[in-house]
Amino acid sequence: MSNRRNAGRLEEKFLLALTEGRRVVAGVSGGADSMAMLHFLWESGADVLAAHLNHCLRGAESDGDEAFVREFCRERGIPFRARRADIAALARRDGLGEEECGRRERYAFLLELAGEDAVVATAHTLSDQLETMLFRLARGTGPDGLSGIPEQRGRVVRPLLCCTREEVEDYCRRRGVPCRQDSTNRDPRYARNRIRLEAVPALKRVNPAAELHAGRLAAALSRDRDYLEGEAGRLLRKAEIPGGLLAEPLQEAHPALSSRALAAYLARNGVQADSFLLEDGGRLLKGELSRLNLPGGRWLVLRRGVLSVEEPPREEPPFFREIPLPDRPEGEVFLGEIALPGGKTAELWCIPAGQLEKNKKIYKNDLIFSLDYDTIMGNLRFRGRMAGDRLCLPGRDASRLLRKMYSESALPLPERRRAAVAADDAGPVWAEGIGPAHRCAVRPKTRRALILLGKARKE
Repeated sequence: MSNRRNAGRLEEKFLLALTEGRRVVAGVSGGADSMAMLHFLWESGADVLAAHLNHCLRGAESDGDEAFVREFCRERGIPFRARRADIAALARRDGLGEEECGRRERYAFLLELAGEDAVVATAHTLSDQLETMLFRLARGTGPDGLSGIPEQRGRVVRPLLCCTREEVEDYCRRRGVPCRQDSTNRDPRYARNRIRLEAVPALKRVNPAAELHAGRLAAALSRDRDYLEGEAGRLLRKAEIPGGLLAEPLQEAHPALSSRALAAYLARNGVQADSFLLEDGGRLLKGELSRLNLPGGRWLVLRRGVLSVEEPPREEPPFFREIPLPDRPEGEVFLGEIALPGGKTAELWCIPAGQLEKNKKIYKNDLIFSLDYDTIMGNLRFRGRMAGDRLCLPGRDASRLLRKMYSESALPLPERRRAAVAADDAGPVWAEGIGPAHRCAVRPKTRRALILLGKARKE
């Protein structure tokens, strides 16, 4: 936006909306990026509606952001809508991270306001693109993940992806566009902030055009992805028969296409396939596996040249006990005693997170697990392992079958077979001998910890 080339590219993104008179619902946080986008739309004469979601995460500062955007719009006659959402509470309820939950609520709000006819505009920049690619690279991703943030998806457009954050801030300075600073943007506890504050500057010292080159890479990978998905769609249609897929077309196709076709087929059956699941699907197609366990207890089976999703006979595992979890307990609360396989007994406690380190030292030989209490969904059930049980360990971005994790572990076979699993309404949160799920792991922001102690009750 610091030159006419970028201004022209920005205007081009809204050409359809401006010429056809379609309303643009602009997501506006109050930061430089979204304020520059809103100002440009307003000056261009677009039919723009400014939308602000108050995440209620920063108290008075969050309320100040909402008031700031409201006043900016009032002074210029821009229609404005705001909504408050307790993101912290929603994230705990749904077992999500606050960032993921905030993104979900923002897009739901914007699309609701847009209805069937309007365009939704968000203010992601080329700098956001690079940060997203680095974040996904660090956590583990493939070419699709490195394609980054799309310029357009459905009715959502991102016109600032042609501009760096520095160009946007320069636009605000030159045009006198006011903006707010989010105090959490420099908090090093957040991984994205560490990437922004440490990794990106290091890359730009190597090449000041790092953001531009990242944008070109993302665009190239997006084109490749679109082509491969189109070809995979044709492969899927070729293989489809009533009740499943002919295996032969998938076996003859390149893995880049067969894996995408398989992912699309599983998605139709309600299964979100990760890289581990697709890798096993390839082995199934080669005849290296007889069947593949899917989340939810179903199987992917190759039988007589036909690949299909089946419901296996249900064999319920031993049920040990269900423990009701009170809402927002205070202090140390004893929740109940658990009889685990192998004659072991244990006690479940909720304690303030600040006391966790002390308990780890006192009960270092007896502490079986510690979880973030507020991320548990519903009650906690202790049971045996079920077919299709999966667990995503801390630091990983994909779940794996517990059966596979146990087969690779050092536990003797008898112990694997009788290992206990703790599960909530969303699935396993801990597996004996394996560890806790990523979504329920204790973090620096944890307020209450759920601990299981394999010893007599504390006095």
